[in-house]
Amino acid sequence: MILTPMSVRLFAPASSTGSHHPTLAAATLIAALVLLPAMDAIAKLLSAHLPRLEIVWARYLFCALAVVPVAFWKHGRTVLRPARPRLQCLRAALMATSALMFFSAIARMPLADAIAVFFVYPFLILLASKLLLGEAIGWTRWTIIVVGFIGATLAAQPTFSGISPGVPFALASGGAYAGALLVTRRLAPRDPSLVTAALSALLGLVAYSCALPLAWTLPAARDWPLMALMGVIAAIGHLLIVAAHRMTTASQLALYGYTEIVAAIFFGFVVFGDWPTPAVWTGIVVIVASGVVARLTAPRAGQ
Repeated sequence: MILTPMSVRLFAPASSTGSHHPTLAAATLIAALVLLPAMDAIAKLLSAHLPRLEIVWARYLFCALAVVPVAFWKHGRTVLRPARPRLQCLRAALMATSALMFFSAIARMPLADAIAVFFVYPFLILLASKLLLGEAIGWTRWTIIVVGFIGATLAAQPTFSGISPGVPFALASGGAYAGALLVTRRLAPRDPSLVTAALSALLGLVAYSCALPLAWTLPAARDWPLMALMGVIAAIGHLLIVAAHRMTTASQLALYGYTEIVAAIFFGFVVFGDWPTPAVWTGIVVIVASGVVARLTAPRAGQ
């Protein structure tokens, strides 16, 4: 998946010193969420002949090359001195796991289907907020959780012969991502989002570089530009999301998050000829509708 877009979207407040331009912010966020599934499409193309571990390593390598210099330019040595290093390491591990699981999912199932199943993560966050953090969740939001899981089940297209082999990976990716967002919630007041992004990129790169000898296949010359493009798209997508949240509040941008599903459907059809089945369409509609209701019924800050 992406570097930290959903974490910024859900939990990072808008800059108190930034200008308020909600229309421009929405356009900026939509641009990011249209770009990011292109990275997933490239990963799916590469997965036909390269190990998923190697693809994730390349994504982290080129993303780090793009993001880390910007982070050091803006924050200096603060990048290497985070306020909560253990939580940064935990978040990086969860994000790295989510990326590997998602790339494994799209190697086995259509892109839009994988993202639809992955979008179970907002409902996992609601559930974890109650079970782990003790936050109050009324019957309306419990209903949303149940309906969201029904949508994910429809998107998974279960049959009497089983489910798509990519579904467990998409669910694992969503679960790891939900955990990363919960950790991000704890980090947001202490470390700038760009510092968190740089550390996740660096730590993920180190981890996958250590594991790379286990699954190395020499890429063809034509693969390297695609691998570099993955990292550049991830970096640009993240920076666009950060820029959007400097122009308006996260609550005003939250509902645009489902643009990512629409873009995934587009790239899946154009690049691979995949078109969601009626069951998947139904699951997507249920997931989006329940997510919108969850946003609209979320308690306002200070309540």
